Amino acid sequence: MNRLEEFEMTEALRPWIREAQNGSTEAVEFILEQFHPLICKHSRKNRHHYDSMDEARSTAHLAIIDCIHAFDLNSDEDASRAFNRTIQSWFRRESRQNQVYWARVEKNIAGEDEATDLPPIIDELAPDPHHYMDFVGLRDALELHLSRLSERERRFLHLRYAADMTLAAIAALHGLSASQVCKVIKGAEHKLKSAMTAQEYKDISP
Repeated sequence: MNRLEEFEMTEALRPWIREAQNGSTEAVEFILEQFHPLICKHSRKNRHHYDSMDEARSTAHLAIIDCIHAFDLNSDEDASRAFNRTIQSWFRRESRQNQVYWARVEKNIAGEDEATDLPPIIDELAPDPHHYMDFVGLRDALELHLSRLSERERRFLHLRYAADMTLAAIAALHGLSASQVCKVIKGAEHKLKSAMTAQEYKDISP
């Protein structure tokens, strides 16, 4: 795409970006469709960091939405370059986070005498490897219960708490109302709470 084409695309997208920033679901969907080839390109390139192609595409979608709300309509910034840069940034960040996370897990459960670099809250709650293994067990139990939720429930929980998206932003991404999104999230939270409570009761029962 040459500079003239980039300029023309940016000018064509400006009203859609403005509408999306004002909460239009249709505008968000239109912009996602315009960048579908770019989303597919980066999702395929970064597929190996995820359990599925859908997860990779979700990251690209979140990047697009992030760029929509951050885009300065009063600037001369080229939209296609801004969206491409944001998608690349999101994938680099997630890749780096995954690598650091697993490196730290391996280090911190390697041996009792080795120094750790656990996050402060884990250092306080589990200062020795045995306690840390209890924490890992709790995490694994939670992951098991999460796997029993529907794909939509898991996705909405991830967007709300891991990606720190608002209910309105999640709703715009999926063509729903904020109240519908809230209902799904509350239902998923109730399922998790019930499952974890039942597991805890089972563990302490004779």
